[in-house]
Amino acid sequence: MKDLPVKHKMSSIVVAYISISIAVILYGTTLTATKICLNEYSTLSLMALRMSLSAILFIPFFLTIYRYVKIDKSDFKYLFLMVLCEPCLYFLFETNALKFTSSGQAGVVSSLEPVLIILFARMILKERFPKLAYIGLAIAIFGSVLLSLTSDVNALAPRPLLGNALQLGAEILTCISVVTTKYLMDKYPPFYLAGIAVLGGAIFFTSMCFVTGQPIHLVHSSNTFIIGYLGILTVVAYALYNSSMKILSASKVSPFLFLLPISALFFGWFFLGETSNILQMISCFIIFFGVYLCQSFSKYVEKKERIKYLIDNLEFTETNEKQILEESMVKK
Repeated sequence: MKDLPVKHKMSSIVVAYISISIAVILYGTTLTATKICLNEYSTLSLMALRMSLSAILFIPFFLTIYRYVKIDKSDFKYLFLMVLCEPCLYFLFETNALKFTSSGQAGVVSSLEPVLIILFARMILKERFPKLAYIGLAIAIFGSVLLSLTSDVNALAPRPLLGNALQLGAEILTCISVVTTKYLMDKYPPFYLAGIAVLGGAIFFTSMCFVTGQPIHLVHSSNTFIIGYLGILTVVAYALYNSSMKILSASKVSPFLFLLPISALFFGWFFLGETSNILQMISCFIIFFGVYLCQSFSKYVEKKERIKYLIDNLEFTETNEKQILEESMVKK
């Protein structure tokens, strides 16, 4: 009976890994879906419709299981920062990015997100970050710039440099939101925070449409169902992503984000016929290599920190045991 809590914890971790995998793969489809919808909608109109539909789906939860949740006054500033960064500014950047670049390229640029998440987490939480890992980050960013400069200008990517730069800005915004959300998860349910984000996004984009005089109505066409797909998927993706973040650390979640560029490239090719030239493929390899270096150094630091924890907290019966651990830490 004593091993039941361990089994329960392991099953929760497995579910969290499955959840983040599904969320990232599904999110890759939204880049292609958004690209298609931008042929009939403006950026603000599309996001207002998408977020409003998602907010409607969240309302029943706020009226039932979450109606007794109370928000501390001290947390309002963190909630505001979370909502402002994502979905408000994030989707504003990303949707505009897809006007100028292909969904596949946007997905590849998004592969920088796991590195940026770890970097932001370490900067804000004052954790150690190896100097050599910055080399990996620099390589990944160089690959992202090279991807933009070597991209063919066509109908699907009229201004790839601008589009990819906007997508990179979107990834920085989502990293700030992830770190803030991770902090708030100690006090509030993950799905509740997802609902707050969606409701804030709906209010933001609807207000922007009224201010700019842009219409908010569905355009009846063969692509109308895609709006519904985006609205529903926003709820599903947020729920899966936040629930996995509740259980897993940022460093454990980040490797699964590598599925995003693969998903985006596949669906962009399958539905839109997006293709890549040789230089773009080389650029993708450079990005993945840089991200891999950062991931490797991150695991190296975590291992050293675990050894340091053992040295600082365990009682040793023999003095040479502590010396052995210290020497192994230096060697690694």
